[in-house]
Amino acid sequence: MIKNNLDLILVAVVALAVVMYDVTIDWVLSLLHLIFELIHIAYEWFELGIEHSVEHLFHTTRHGSQIVTFYILVLIACGLIYGFWRVLPRWLERIKQFANDSWVRRKTEWELYWLSLTLTKKISLVVTALSVAYIASFFVM
Repeated sequence: MIKNNLDLILVAVVALAVVMYDVTIDWVLSLLHLIFELIHIAYEWFELGIEHSVEHLFHTTRHGSQIVTFYILVLIACGLIYGFWRVLPRWLERIKQFANDSWVRRKTEWELYWLSLTLTKKISLVVTALSVAYIASFFVM
């Protein structure tokens, strides 16, 4: 059942995402906030590990270990920035090529799919998209 009507389900989901844009934006921002929080917790854990290691290995005070930890983190950040600076042009070229290939492939697939549909399937696809957008518009107003 789902495999037969996957195109209708996909059109309905995209129409709901477009019509109920506020909910979509909220979900995306909530996901980004969760990812940021997890990265922050991982960074704090890493920083605390370095600080305690320096404090125990070199028998420094808390303030001294915090200063050493800061400079270690600055050194790591500079190394990461340099590494990204070296590989970023290749990554951007690959991403650009992948996006172009994906766009051409997906456009061809959708065009062939649309041409393969019968008139009744085309009408049902358009009616489904329009009815989902119409019903979802009640939630926005």
